[in-house]
Amino acid sequence: RKFLQSIYHKKVQATNTNCEVTADVRHDGSEPVVDVTFADGDRLIMKGAHLTTGEMLTALASRCKAKDLKEEQKSKKKNP
Repeated sequence: RKFLQSIYHKKVQATNTNCEVTADVRHDGSEPVVDVTFADGDRLIMKGAHLTTGEMLTALASRCKAKDLKEEQKSKKKNP
């Protein structure tokens, strides 16, 4: 829940207007899981029982940064 609060914050959403957040909150006693699907189809699955909110945010930021760098490299190759 804290992770969702962080992601839904206005300042965070303003950094990427293409980001779509969909929450599926369950109360069935199952382990909390955050499943992130990126535009390219890649997925990041984080099990909340084993990670802190900070660790999840760091993992997401790291993956996003890596994807941004990869995209920059692709565009540099296309337009040298």
